[in-house]
Amino acid sequence: MSRPFAAPMKVLCAAALALVLILFTLTSPAILNAHDDSRRITLDNGLRVYLYERHNLPLIHVVCAFDFGSKNETDDTSGLAHLLEHTILFRGTAQRTGDQISREIRRHGAYFNAHTGRDVSLFELSCPSRFADFAFRNQKEILFDLRIRQDELDKEKDVILEEISQLNDDPERYALSHFFSRLFPGHPYSLPIYGRKDVIASLSAETVSAWHRRFFVPDRCALAVVGDLSLEEMEEKVRAVFSSIPKGVEFIPEIPEAPALVRSDEFEVRMDIQKTYMVIGKRGPDYNHDDQFGVDVLTQVLGRGVNPLLNGPLRGRRRLVDSISMGYSALRCGGAIHIMLILDSKNINSAKRETVNFLKSSHNLNYTRDDFIGDEAFYALDFLESAKNQLRFGFHRTQEDGLQIASSLARYMLLNTNTGRGSYLDAIDAVDSGQIRKIASDYLGKGRYVTVIIRPQSRGK
Repeated sequence: MSRPFAAPMKVLCAAALALVLILFTLTSPAILNAHDDSRRITLDNGLRVYLYERHNLPLIHVVCAFDFGSKNETDDTSGLAHLLEHTILFRGTAQRTGDQISREIRRHGAYFNAHTGRDVSLFELSCPSRFADFAFRNQKEILFDLRIRQDELDKEKDVILEEISQLNDDPERYALSHFFSRLFPGHPYSLPIYGRKDVIASLSAETVSAWHRRFFVPDRCALAVVGDLSLEEMEEKVRAVFSSIPKGVEFIPEIPEAPALVRSDEFEVRMDIQKTYMVIGKRGPDYNHDDQFGVDVLTQVLGRGVNPLLNGPLRGRRRLVDSISMGYSALRCGGAIHIMLILDSKNINSAKRETVNFLKSSHNLNYTRDDFIGDEAFYALDFLESAKNQLRFGFHRTQEDGLQIASSLARYMLLNTNTGRGSYLDAIDAVDSGQIRKIASDYLGKGRYVTVIIRPQSRGK
């Protein structure tokens, strides 16, 4: 089914690229602490607002984040958040149909998109700054004045059911989805963000509407505005448009911290593919843990960047794998560190053994020149500084994208509880080899691993 807006919807699930997952935390702390051309306010109805004046381009970026994601679901409602996101974007309000909204979006030259995550749902709009009034009014209407009809909902169900079929045919996304389900057993993070087909097929307009009224309220929302307007103009427009929305009236309990993983787990399935996809990983620190910054650096050193250390045991002389990627997802109630390997099936056991052994011994590695003695230091590579440089590059790249900044700010306002967090770059700069070795010992050298293997089908099947 074709989509009426400028870009396809995205789901912030485990299939997202590691860089995208990390960039949600790169931008926000620095902007919140370092800029005079920004302002943070809270409206009387509880809406948290961050305004950032930025004149490099004649654009305005308006992002609303809601404290609502698959973490709020159960087995009986799995996929409702994803379905609600689709319905908001494409199926109209009490004032306009989905087609009318689509035409208005195009007429104003706007980019419009949304993302469903485990913790947060994001709704983005970018357009020329002279259409700022339209941007604010459009976001208020579609997010807080939704009208859901059963026939329209059923059309969007068909789209999602097709997306789930595509997910089940994608070995990388399928492997990562199963990885999360096993890394967080019994916790809402184990539920697939796309949802379950049987649940989605059975959802009624009344049920989805009830969930919308419960969660899409200003005191569960953060609004970030970045763009080519003065702070005074931004605040005036935000107050005029959003202040009249009533607060939510229903108490919603907090999601508990994910319990410790009690045992290692391995899952294997066959698909019609040529190569094997293997995910190996374990639990990491949550979004507000101080170790988050050290884990960012460690995953960059070991499995990302120009010359990751995992290349040695896995892609060196034995050539056990074709590709390596490593990611870290910092969630509100827990974290996940994972390595994705693509390889030949004959190397599965060797690659798994070498990966786990390497990770468990990573606290003994030399990460900087200072870790070497004598002449060795002159020839040694400084893996830690290289990783920091890559993260600095990623940080500064986000500063060029106003929409990325706004999305990061909105999510940060909902998730951050660490008042002493400070600047991301300062935290990265402070990481030394001793801290990296301790992080490696705490999160990789101990505890239980989860492994998911997607293997090609046997011949003749």
